[in-house]
Amino acid sequence: MIVRTQAVVLDLEPLSNTSRRVVWLTRDYGRVTTIIKGAQRPKSFFLGQYDYFYTCELLFYRRGSGLLRTARECSPIKTRSALRRNWPAAAAASYLAGLSRAASPPEAPHPRLFALLDQTLDHLAAHPPAPALLAWFELALLAISGLSPRLDNCLVCGRDIRLGSKNQHFAYARGGLLCPACAKHEKTPARRVTPDVLAALRAWQRSPTPTVPLRTRITPRQMDSLLALVGHMLAYHLELAPPGRRIAVELIRNTTVRPHRPPAASP
Repeated sequence: MIVRTQAVVLDLEPLSNTSRRVVWLTRDYGRVTTIIKGAQRPKSFFLGQYDYFYTCELLFYRRGSGLLRTARECSPIKTRSALRRNWPAAAAASYLAGLSRAASPPEAPHPRLFALLDQTLDHLAAHPPAPALLAWFELALLAISGLSPRLDNCLVCGRDIRLGSKNQHFAYARGGLLCPACAKHEKTPARRVTPDVLAALRAWQRSPTPTVPLRTRITPRQMDSLLALVGHMLAYHLELAPPGRRIAVELIRNTTVRPHRPPAASP
């Protein structure tokens, strides 16, 4: 049976001298791995039709019990060429693609993850990358996985936790906040969270787009704290701790935009 769907390229590698294995996140079938036969031949009609971070229209044979499918056709819908000119943005896109691959079981439909990745790659291709975008994506991934951290009240006693409250603790193993009284008796790992970081976490968690996180004024210290909290959630509940996260954040932070200077006038 031949099926048609939209798909984002997550990874690709040579399979032989002429063929490639491509891993996709599809809108309708989840993570799919295909073989593209003859993809590296000079006259292949697949040349230029797919690459890292492309969103394509993909046709593949969905038959048999194996998990390596055969691609019949693909054509690009979004090429996101800007990601091939900006190393920090490419590193961020690579991290998000790897995270999506690890979070999606093979051939299990995950349309919300597809939409999230497609939207975030669009933003990366059109705007300068920022660590806040990565944190927002991670929070959204936790949400669609049913693992959103509980940030409005204490996990144990249920007491409301108001913004500005001090001495709150984030128990990532339990998935949310503990008030000071309950934190004293908690035996699972917990990290202290300051009111400013908690306010950012709440706002970013509720934002359906990355607009709010990217407009938030946040210091490197606050960003590090927020990333650490979300990272603990990913590692504990989804067993995800890709090394590309640290690399992407460092590249984004170390990149400086040099102003254009006109050439000096000839004497």
